[in-house]
Amino acid sequence: MGHRLLIVLVIAASALGARTLPAAEKLDKIRFTYAPLSASGFLWFIAKDSGYFEKNRLDVDMYFEGASPIMVQSILAGENNFAGGLGPTAVTNVLQGGDVIPVACITHTFTTPMYVQPAIANLQQLRGKKVGVSRIGSVSHLTADSILRRARVGDVTILQTGGIPESMAAIMTGNVDGAMVNPPNNIILREKGFREIVGAKELKEMNLRFPENGIMVKRSWAEKNPDLVKRFIKSVAEGLKRMHDDRDFAIKTLSKYTKVTDAKSLDESYRWALDSFFKDFKTPPEAMQLMVDQLASSRMIDPNLAQKTPLKAFYENRYVEELEREGFFKKLWQ
Repeated sequence: MGHRLLIVLVIAASALGARTLPAAEKLDKIRFTYAPLSASGFLWFIAKDSGYFEKNRLDVDMYFEGASPIMVQSILAGENNFAGGLGPTAVTNVLQGGDVIPVACITHTFTTPMYVQPAIANLQQLRGKKVGVSRIGSVSHLTADSILRRARVGDVTILQTGGIPESMAAIMTGNVDGAMVNPPNNIILREKGFREIVGAKELKEMNLRFPENGIMVKRSWAEKNPDLVKRFIKSVAEGLKRMHDDRDFAIKTLSKYTKVTDAKSLDESYRWALDSFFKDFKTPPEAMQLMVDQLASSRMIDPNLAQKTPLKAFYENRYVEELEREGFFKKLWQ
């Protein structure tokens, strides 16, 4: 009898204990799209594989899409919540009546290197020649345009190839004389004798400010879901910290997503990322203004409409600023 009573008491105590245990927190389902499939996605890949999204109570499905305009359309249509990217679409979609804006900016300058045929020794020799970019109006296009303008090189034909791998193929087959190619593909070009005439270091020295990469979301959705936005930003920031602290994990993760296995290419991508990503996630107003001005001067947007539109319509820093006031970034990098 005493033995039975003990069993009953144990069962009762276990049941009571179970009722006092907190229920597992439910993860918020998020759909995230990104492009290109390169080192530019380092932080998304690391945040995903490090479990930072889950740590911040997010269940994130990640989808690769080929271009920023497609990603923006998917957000406007409600198919995705966030996009990894920035650039011209942050301006063009707003001027066209959309409200997809960056809520975090992880690169504040142009970062895409320019490669040329081995016989070309300087930018001036590109006069009358062809340069391949992924798409007209893309970041790679604006980078090439900015480099050529700064160097005062005119009479250059910009050709749309369709993507970074296509640009690489175009220069290798001789269809173009120059091409904008990000890591890790640029290592292949370098080893085959193509010249990096302008790299990430030179772009910084030129001080070509540009909000090239970041986290984009629909403004109206973000205003209704500020906590989700902040948790997503936190996850990506933690990914940047892990990238700095754990080179081997970062390179392994990049290899997994890009399918690149060459050690030199992966090392080049890692060094490029360290130079390219900023710890300050706010969108620099001056960089956004420069992008608007460049798009207007290139007639990619209506100059009059751009002038009438407040600069703040194109970005929102409040979520990053709130995390700063909460001490998140200071604690992360201490």
